[in-house]
Amino acid sequence: MKQHTAIRLATHREYFLGSNFLDNCYFEIKRPSDCSITELHYFYLMLRKGNKVSPIDLPLKILHAEFLGFCYQHKKLVGISAIKRPTISYLMDVHQKAGVVSRINKPFMEVGYSYTRSAFRQKGISSTLKRMLLQKINQYGGTLFSTTATPSSQRFLLNNGFRACGNPYQGIYDHNIIYFERNAKL
Repeated sequence: MKQHTAIRLATHREYFLGSNFLDNCYFEIKRPSDCSITELHYFYLMLRKGNKVSPIDLPLKILHAEFLGFCYQHKKLVGISAIKRPTISYLMDVHQKAGVVSRINKPFMEVGYSYTRSAFRQKGISSTLKRMLLQKINQYGGTLFSTTATPSSQRFLLNNGFRACGNPYQGIYDHNIIYFERNAKL
């Protein structure tokens, strides 16, 4: 693992050298402010390809994220994920839909914007990106949450200290979305 730091630069690069699929992948975690316009554009395009996120103000929401995760295979972007900073109104809406009673007097961050190209799924890309993102914010003192209807993402969250809260709810793009939450420091 290599860590590159410079003034205002928070880039985390990890190379895998070996014989499995992930060995040929390059993972990178960056703050949006440290991304090139091209990287931000490709993140946006891949997120839209997943068709599970509203396009309204999406470029601004991407820029407002805490960290963006990228996975490349042979220089082709094949997976993304992020740590998002949700607005209070979004958080209240999610809590209401899930039936979660929570006082919003502490900071919240969300694990989300995860998408892997269909030909590259079930190979550990999303899990690796999310693990790297969680490591990046291990000193964060608030609450992390995630909402998902995807069974593999649900298993990842449960295996990484999150607990299901509230009730499954109907979203615009998915059925049976489950809200997961954990304290950031484990």
